[in-house]
Parts: sequence; C-alpha cells; structure tokens
Amino acid sequence: MIDINETIDRIGVRRLAILVIGLCFCMMMCDGYDFVALSVAAPAILRHWHVLPSAMGLVFSITFIGLLVGSLFYGWLGDRLGRRFTIILGTCNFGIPVLLIVWATNVPELAILRFIAGIGMGGVVPIAYTLVSDYAPRRLRSTVTVVTNAGYSLGGVATGLVAAAVIPTYGWQSLFAIGACASLVMGAVLAIWLPESPRYLAITDPASAKLRRLVERLIPNEPVPANAVFVPGDAQETQSKRGAGTFSQLFSGPRAPATIFLWLLFICDALGFFFLASWLPVVMERQGISPAVASLTQSLFTFTGMIGGFTIMRFIDRAGPIVVLALPIIGAPLEILMGMHNASQPLLLFAVAGAGICLSGVHYAVYGIAVRFYPASIRGRGISSATVFGRAGGIVAPYLGGFFLSAHMPLQQLMIIAALPCIPTAFVIFGLGRLYSRHFTETPQLQPSPA
Repeated sequence: MIDINETIDRIGVRRLAILVIGLCFCMMMCDGYDFVALSVAAPAILRHWHVLPSAMGLVFSITFIGLLVGSLFYGWLGDRLGRRFTIILGTCNFGIPVLLIVWATNVPELAILRFIAGIGMGGVVPIAYTLVSDYAPRRLRSTVTVVTNAGYSLGGVATGLVAAAVIPTYGWQSLFAIGACASLVMGAVLAIWLPESPRYLAITDPASAKLRRLVERLIPNEPVPANAVFVPGDAQETQSKRGAGTFSQLFSGPRAPATIFLWLLFICDALGFFFLASWLPVVMERQGISPAVASLTQSLFTFTGMIGGFTIMRFIDRAGPIVVLALPIIGAPLEILMGMHNASQPLLLFAVAGAGICLSGVHYAVYGIAVRFYPASIRGRGISSATVFGRAGGIVAPYLGGFFLSAHMPLQQLMIIAALPCIPTAFVIFGLGRLYSRHFTETPQLQPSPA
C-alpha cells in the first residue's frame, strides 16, 4: 500500500511538484494580467468612449458576477472532473473573450465579454490553489499557495508596465490583445504538460494506470510494486463523516465554524482589496498624478502586495492564520492616507506601497489560510465556496467606488469608507487563528466515520 499523503509529506517539493507550481504560476500571471487590464485601461476607455466612471463601475461589478459564477461552477467541476481539465478549460474560458474585447465599441459589449471572461478567471483561481496544495506537504501548503498567487500579482504588475508602454501609442485595445494571446498560448502549454492531482486520483480512481504513472513520476528513484494499492492517507479524509465529497462535508465538526469564518474573511477582504484593485489609477489621477504614473501605481500596489504575501506565507505555515492579524490593522490608516488633501506625490506613493504590502498581503493570505482547513476530496469545493463570497464582495466594492467617484465624493471621505472593511477582517482573522490552533494544527479532531 502506498499512502499518497505520507509520500508527498516525506519527499517534499520535488521536480514534478515544481513543474505543477511553475505552470500554475504562469497561468495565474495570465489571469492576473487579463483581470487588471480593465482597471489599468479604465481611464483611457472613459476618455475614448466619453462615459462616466459609474458606467465602468457597472462593468467591474459584472466582471465580478462572472467571477462568482465561475467560482461556483468550477469548484464543482474541479472535484468532479479533475483539477487538470478544469484549469485548461478555464484558461481558454478567459483568453477567448478577452481577445474579443479588442473589437468592443461600447459599454454593453465590454460588460458581456468581461462577464464571460470573469467566469474563467474566477473558476481557475481556487482550482489552481487546490492543485498546487495537493502536490505540497502539509508543512508547505500555505507557502506554495502564496507562491502561486504571486503569479497573479506579477501579471498585474506586468499590466501596468505594458499599459504605460503601449496605450499611448497603440490604444487601450493593444493591452487586451497582448494578454489574450498570452492566455491562449498558456492554455495549449497546460494541455501538453500539466498533470492531474495524485491526491484527487487516489480518492476518485485509485486503481487507474494514470495514478500509477503519476506516482512513478513523484518518486522516480523508488520502485512501485505491480500490486501496489494507492490510498489518499489524509487524516481529514479518514475522520470525516460518511458522504465525503459532498457540500455537507464543509460543515463537519470544527469545519462548520471554520467554513463560516472563511466565508466572512473572503468577503471582508474583497470589500477592502477590490476597491483599490479596480479604482486605484483613477483615484491617483484625481489626486493630481499624471495618467502614466497613475497606471504605474497599480503595478506598485500589486508588486508590494507580493512582498507582503511572501513575507507572511512561511509564518502561516508555522503559526497559523493569527499572524495575518497585523496586516489589516496597519493597512487601514495607509489606505486613508491616500485620500489626504494636497498630499505630495512621494507621500501618496508611500501610502500605495504600504497599503499594497498590507491589504494585498491579506488577499494573498486568505487562500493560504483556506487550504489548511479542508482535505483533498473537498478542497476544491471548500476554497471555491469561500471564493464565491469574495466575489460577492468584489461585485459590491467596484460598483460603490464608481458611484462615489461619479458623485464627486471628497477623496478623503471616500478612502475612509474604503478602509472600513479592515476592522471586521481583523476580528475574523483572530477567530480563525483561535479555531486553527485548537482543531487544525497537527491531527485534525473531526467527527469520526461511523463503522
């Protein structure tokens, strides 16, 4: 008998796992680029089409409705048909409509295409985190999740840099054309090289030849007996009630409060994060910063968010969610600072960088936290269900931001409102930290399966 969980915990992150992390990292770069492209292109689109920010806010919100739909559908699909198929499908799902945006001529066309693209963007993210965590030992699950998330942020950084180079010369359409071509090429690469999750196969098809070949790739220097039996070997799997793999398993034992806390964490994080992710260049232009520099502030926010994510990831693996508590506490005052009247450009850039470390750092951390509360059989569904609530917050935040900007609300007052979600975020992180330390550290104490 070969215990997949024990084998991965024993060997750590080797060549096959690095391949999976690298491919998912690159796919997330494409996803992040295509998502951020609308935020970076928004000022140019507003000028080109002569529309109010509220109209673009509606497009942002419709994008998040697509993200929500994708999180619901792809979470189910990933646990039913596999991580590999779902990620490839999702990459094509956002690459094709993003390419069609190049020919959009009005807000309704843009909204429809962003909705379709949002389904793919929202669907692949939790499944990618699920796949890389399936290849990681327990001690590194949060780390590999944050590393993969860095691809998303790096794609966002690239968007701002590319926008500053191409939009003044070739127009905002060029930004979407570049991202779409990269995404479609990435879809082909994934179809050729991305392997399935061994933990998923051990649960759904333990006798398959595909799983045997995958285990042989995992441990190339160790013999795999011809009569070997493969088992998932996850303590969270064996201690669950009957019916593992169903939605009800998200509420088994201590997972019930954990799931509720995670849903609250994702929606609070989204309310704070996605306002800045959507409207930061517009806010900076309102503060008197030039359009070119305002586009680069989006890259600055995203890049410093990577710093926050990489800083926090190893602490989550070692101490659990409680270490994230400092980020929203520090981030809220920095976000308010962005709206200060007559603030100098260096001060505004400092506030953007600091808020990126803290608020984007929280956005990294929520996925690194979520993967630690669910076994492989329901990890895709667990992360996707939490992501749905994050998408719901993402629907509200950009729309309200566009509404307030169109109403010419003073920026100082607007940024105070934008910082308010940091308060409940801190309380929820504290609750999750206490719950994790009691029930999910080494051997999860869940309800045992009946005989």
